[in-house]
Amino acid sequence: MSYPLQIITDKATIKKDLEYYEPRIGEGPAMSYSVLALLYARLGNSSKAYELFKKGFVPNKKKPFGVLAESAGGTNPYFATGAGGMLQAMLSGFGGLSITDDGIEQKGGVLPKEWKSLTITGVGVENKSYTVK
Repeated sequence: MSYPLQIITDKATIKKDLEYYEPRIGEGPAMSYSVLALLYARLGNSSKAYELFKKGFVPNKKKPFGVLAESAGGTNPYFATGAGGMLQAMLSGFGGLSITDDGIEQKGGVLPKEWKSLTITGVGVENKSYTVK
């Protein structure tokens, strides 16, 4: 309800939900970690967001091209939902982009300490660019 619908916006409630669901995910699927990462980023907790972001794809990468399997050790050739979740974590979490009644807007954005900046280009029909430093 807090993402993508933004019906729940109270930070304490969102944090409580995150703390409830995170230990119940186990080792996957990858798409679960991306939503948690996105929401932690929106709460301003970049280190927790980055930890979960990596947890959602690093163990799931498959050789030789690094495509994502659904779960760690999975054998499916490509998990589009997991990849889409990682993109959402990047765009709407770390990048702070939101779809609003007025179009796509940047509402904050946070970076993990390991990153110097994030630039998102070609957004929307106006081909806008957004940067987080």
